[in-house]
Amino acid sequence: MVIAFITFFYLQNNKSTVTIMEKQVVVSDKDSETATVLQIQEEEREETVEEEFPINMHENRVQTAIHRMSHQKIRADEKWGFLPLTDERVQRLIEVVEANDYKHSETYMAILKRWERHDFSQADKDHNAIWTIQNGTIGKATGLLTIEEEKAFIRKHFKTIEVDFAN
Repeated sequence: MVIAFITFFYLQNNKSTVTIMEKQVVVSDKDSETATVLQIQEEEREETVEEEFPINMHENRVQTAIHRMSHQKIRADEKWGFLPLTDERVQRLIEVVEANDYKHSETYMAILKRWERHDFSQADKDHNAIWTIQNGTIGKATGLLTIEEEKAFIRKHFKTIEVDFAN
């Protein structure tokens, strides 16, 4: 019981500092469709992304990383675990998946390649694909957050610095 409380306390109080930026991105090469997405960048890291995601990391850690990153984009009754969804993490996870022969590599690559293009239009389906692989029973995604809801989620779970490029 004490370990569970300490872990909960640590996760609730060990917030990463992130910069939030709204960005217009092209999500479809076919028709130059654009969307406004939030991009976050970590300001302080205790370890490099290579240390966080070693090239030989176990498949269940890849699942956990994708699952936790998806939480900033999706609507669900419950979300356990949060990890800033950054370009740096997405790129590193692509490298890790490409270097390994995981059972669900195709699923991870489809998700990560979409996220690499800042296409989060299916983040709820991406979350549920990983959630299903992990035999999830609680916390199925029921939709996507709006930009404002995503900002509120990020503010709640991370220390934030907001950049407004409109002014």
